[in-house]
Amino acid sequence: MRKIWMIYIAIILAVCLAMGCSAAPWKEESENDPVITLQIGNEMMTVNGTAQEIDPGRGTVPILENDRTLLPVRAVVEAMGGAVAWQEETQTAILVKGENAVILTIGRNTAYVNEDEYTLDSVPVTRNERTMLPIRFVAEGFGYTVNWDEATQTVTLLPQSAKEQANVNQEQMQTSSGKKDAIVVYFSQTGTTRQLALKIAEMAQADIYEIIPETPYSAEDIDYSDPDCRANREQNDNNARPQIAGEKIDLSGYNTVYIGYPIWWGTIPRIIQTFMDTYDLSGKAVMPFCTSHSSGISSSVSAIQTYCPKADVKAGYRSNGAVNPEEIQGWILAKADK
Repeated sequence: MRKIWMIYIAIILAVCLAMGCSAAPWKEESENDPVITLQIGNEMMTVNGTAQEIDPGRGTVPILENDRTLLPVRAVVEAMGGAVAWQEETQTAILVKGENAVILTIGRNTAYVNEDEYTLDSVPVTRNERTMLPIRFVAEGFGYTVNWDEATQTVTLLPQSAKEQANVNQEQMQTSSGKKDAIVVYFSQTGTTRQLALKIAEMAQADIYEIIPETPYSAEDIDYSDPDCRANREQNDNNARPQIAGEKIDLSGYNTVYIGYPIWWGTIPRIIQTFMDTYDLSGKAVMPFCTSHSSGISSSVSAIQTYCPKADVKAGYRSNGAVNPEEIQGWILAKADK
């Protein structure tokens, strides 16, 4: 097996060299690996909420076979930051991301992750001249968690960082709360708010927790021009409370809670209200921050004050997407005076 393994690795490296991307498969694992969603019968997938074709120009869609989701995985693996090669002679697909490689062969139920051998319960197949691979095996081989929504027949691929953030360990949070006085809580749809939240947590020496929707938003869910899109319906429904994935966290040890979000329809997304309904912020200093290219932050701060009347809601900070350390530091230091 070792000899075969080295041959496979040589193949993928040769392909990447030919494509001018020799370093891509062996890059360090990204802290910002994307959240990817796919739906049975839908030729589009979303990568951090942005829609793109799974198999450009071919209209190929994910299928169910033996209760397992199969699809042409090139676009998914490349969205993860990996690379794909195909060995025609043996009908073998070689997928590489970081230091991990996944090897599958058409019609065979034996597959490999690095040098470990596994038995598949759904074998790779060819459909309409496209190689269809089991997405769960591939994604988990690259450290992703796979969530399946039977009602919508949707697959959500969560990178390890997102999985860990969505399932914050209660004991770890209690331990860290003994060391830190503040926590940054944020919701980020495209990753822009995430970058701001990470910088605020660093500068405020705070813990951090990401609010991840139990049902992820697609690009179509957030379409200002579509009055019937999911986000529009939620924003127009005062009782809408999108569910948050993962276990509850313990906020009792924090005196300051930074709350971050993108501006939706001029105010906070409804999932921020889910968070405020779930946790008692009474007596805590609440520091709102947002990302927006056009709207201001005042309406969203007023909404937070309304929903957290017993909290000390401070002046908010708005970013147009850029991360400005000097502005952030000034806002953090001025909080006691606001």
